Parts: sequence; structure tokens; C-alpha cells
Amino acid sequence: MIPEQPQADGTDDAMTRSEQRLVAGTEVYETGRARLRKYVVTEDVQITVQVRREELRLERAPAGGSAPVADPDVFGTLEEFGGPDGGVVFEITLHEERPVVTTEVVPVERVRLSKLVQSENHIVTGEVLKERIEADLPGRPPTTFG
Repeated sequence: MIPEQPQADGTDDAMTRSEQRLVAGTEVYETGRARLRKYVVTEDVQITVQVRREELRLERAPAGGSAPVADPDVFGTLEEFGGPDGGVVFEITLHEERPVVTTEVVPVERVRLSKLVQSENHIVTGEVLKERIEADLPGRPPTTFG
């Protein structure tokens, strides 16, 4: 069999069979928005604070013994005992604690938004057109290509 030569105008006697193919791609759509917003609320909080308080206790005990007393506080001079306070004064200062409330800012948690990308496969179906070429040759049954 001798191959056909192209004609002078650059064409030949061949046919081109074409067909459509499915081309799958993706489009991006917005599905929602998320945001973080920080705001302040007021909340009542109770805590227990231990406070201490000094109390006065009067202690008495027998002096013990009968020996003479050489204490200058005993029966002192009139100047010592004749004042507005009487005689010798012993003084004790009492103290107590009172709760004091202040606030401080301390970090307790970090919150952030991030995105995760999940991939999954989808099967898509569509119709395509395909060309067929049928050849009728003498002495042979019809032949279809494509």
C-alpha cells in the first residue's frame, strides 16, 4: 500500500476524530467567618482572708514569799503617784489586721484562631461528546473508529 501524499494546498484526505473530556477543577467559596473579640465583664468574687487581732489578757499570780519589797514602784513619792495618771503606768499597744482588697492583672489563657485544611475526594459525573468515524471499504465490513 502506498501512502497518500498531501495535496498541493497542504491538505490531505485524512479526518481528525475529536472527543470531549471532563476537566475537573475547584472554585473557592466563602462558607463562614470567625473572629475573636475581647471584652470585659464584672464578676463578684469572694475570697477568705485570715486576719489577726491582739487581745488583752490580764494575768494575776501570787507574789510568793514575804520578804521586804525593794521595788521603787511600791509606795513611791507623791510626785510619782500624785499626777493625773496616778502612779507608774505600764502601757501595751494592741494591733489588729484588716482586709485590704486590691486587684492585679495576671495572664490566664491564650486564645487564637487558626485554619485547618481538610481534603476529601469527590466523584463528579458529566456527559461528553465523542466523534466516531466509520469507514466503508469495498469488500470489507464497515469499520468504526473511536
